[in-house]
Amino acid sequence: MSAEAHTQWVDRFDADIAEAMRAMSNDIGGLPQYLGIELMEIGPGTVDARATLGEELLTPSGNVHGGCLASILDHITGAVIYPLMPQGYWGATTELKLNYIRPVQAGIVEATASVLAMTNRSAVVRGEILAGGRVACAAQGTITIVAPR
Repeated sequence: MSAEAHTQWVDRFDADIAEAMRAMSNDIGGLPQYLGIELMEIGPGTVDARATLGEELLTPSGNVHGGCLASILDHITGAVIYPLMPQGYWGATTELKLNYIRPVQAGIVEATASVLAMTNRSAVVRGEILAGGRVACAAQGTITIVAPR
């Protein structure tokens, strides 16, 4: 991501929320924990993560099931907007388009997400999963931003 794209979200970025998210990413439970997702670094409009994908996630052909990759991308493309929203707001994925580029084997994958555009009501986000340093899956999605009730 270019430095310009990274800095356009600085005014909205809450570093305390970002650090709290990163610190609790190992304890979140549920599907993120099952997929071994860890948020490694969260910056203004960016997330760097990794996931540890076990043998139990392989299809009969020996590749990680595409639903696992979709879940990782859904998780991090949603997470990337939280430090940019007012506290108490939440995001809901309303669209996520995936391109599966190459098969993924069990092991550690890297994942990144970035915000392309954001208003007070929605965000357009992009994500990638890298396996062995090569893009294995790419995504673009829309996240609806919901105010507290």
